[in-house]
Amino acid sequence: MILKYPYPYNAWFTIANDPDNTSIEDWNELNSFIWKELGLPLSNSLFIKSYNHNLPAQVNLIDHPEILAQKHDIIHTWGDYMHSRTKGFDREDAIEACEILKKHGVSPLVWIDHSQFEGNLLHSFKNGAIPQTQDASGIVYKNYMYTLDLVKQVGIRYIWDGDISGIVGQDRAMSASTYFKSTATSFIKALVKIILYYAFPLQRIRKVLKLHLPNNQQYFPYKFPDGNKLYCFRRYGTWKDADIYGLGKIIAPSKIDELINNNATLVAYTHLGKRPASKTDLPYHIPDITKTSLQYIKKKYHDQELMVSTLSELLDYLVIRDNIKYDAVNNLIQLKPDKIRYQKITQADLSGIKISFNDEKGKMDLKSLKVITLKENLLFDIIKEDAPNIFSIKFK
Repeated sequence: MILKYPYPYNAWFTIANDPDNTSIEDWNELNSFIWKELGLPLSNSLFIKSYNHNLPAQVNLIDHPEILAQKHDIIHTWGDYMHSRTKGFDREDAIEACEILKKHGVSPLVWIDHSQFEGNLLHSFKNGAIPQTQDASGIVYKNYMYTLDLVKQVGIRYIWDGDISGIVGQDRAMSASTYFKSTATSFIKALVKIILYYAFPLQRIRKVLKLHLPNNQQYFPYKFPDGNKLYCFRRYGTWKDADIYGLGKIIAPSKIDELINNNATLVAYTHLGKRPASKTDLPYHIPDITKTSLQYIKKKYHDQELMVSTLSELLDYLVIRDNIKYDAVNNLIQLKPDKIRYQKITQADLSGIKISFNDEKGKMDLKSLKVITLKENLLFDIIKEDAPNIFSIKFK
């Protein structure tokens, strides 16, 4: 049996940050604390360009290439075109953005829609995913905001689903009571929904009453109108706590303990560079509550209870894990390409990845075990863990 996460970790944590409102001074403070002092192996997201006249000093790749000292596997659309006054967005801007990413050696795997940007793929607007439009008379028009083909071309395979989950931990099954308690605004509302859910077992009635449960997967395939497929992923948090002060609440030590107990994943939604309006005049950016929460995450990571990584590393791991099969007859572990993230899997794709197994019946012959993908043998080391029947394979 494949363990959910590499042994001995019980859960997996990462942050999917939006770079809105970040000044270079606050970026430096964040970089000094999170990436240098704590050494958390997180990634960040970036604006390629920023035309926002309300945030003229907002950090972006063109004006602040020094931000590439951090790993960036996320782009926050093609740039910030909010409050850009006379500067509108056009497909040509995306073509230029692709060249800028290539010039700077940035290879993003993740896309996150931005606010009310008209070129979004899923959140608020979907113009970026629609090649053409049609009016009431049937006349077809070319959509000059369509860029989904360029999104795929630049290497993006994961996109935010456009919503926020209040459930502490994805990648686990949900009960009705757990789901409604985590999403309802009050205990009474949750209780009513739970009663209704069990009172109306027919799926169509539940659908009318909007009582259906999400599958709570961390990622899932999504097919766009033009036929393209990407994976959507979920973010955890609340809209009101999506700043550097709210982050300390949504990833408080009690929440992290709950995550570990739930044996699940958590992608925290936040804006690391944003403060509440009442805090903008303070001479420091990161509040104590958030420092304490991040320090606790570092401790759990150091204690090997909580895996911490970049967002793309988490999502890649889940895709690979979910496409593994063990052939007991031939003593083979087979890795199958999923055809969205991986058209084929190479040794380089797997380098450093560790996958753990529980051989409960003790029937796996580790000496002759092979790992293959599309009939190609893969190189790996076997790690015998300090737990009964647990072993891992780590790819070279």
